[in-house]
Amino acid sequence: MALITRAVHSDVSRHFPTLNIPSVFTSSGKAQDFCATMNRLLTLGSIVAGFFAVWVCIMQSGLGEAELQAVQLLPLWALVSFGLYSIAVIGWSLAHFPTCSKDAEILQGEMKEAQSELCARGVLSAEEIE
Repeated sequence: MALITRAVHSDVSRHFPTLNIPSVFTSSGKAQDFCATMNRLLTLGSIVAGFFAVWVCIMQSGLGEAELQAVQLLPLWALVSFGLYSIAVIGWSLAHFPTCSKDAEILQGEMKEAQSELCARGVLSAEEIE
């Protein structure tokens, strides 16, 4: 599967060089990350398709007027619930964002290096940095 996907990626990149499609197949195991993401998307798509199949079957069955109105609102309710769940997950992730002191130190070093390069090229002055 990965070989076919690589061939398709290289073919698309060759025919459409301006798209700048990043390759997900590097030596760092990005192909597994890509496959895991696709598995999640296929799972979500299957759940949504199953929900709508059940919803259509219920809509076609002979329901009373009150039940039919309640069933008609189920997709909207599902969409709102999914949105609220997504907001809650994002909020939880932001609240418990991991801090990486080693990475912060590396980033600070890279920033100082970039600032000194900009000073050497005359883009920034020493007073502007501090």
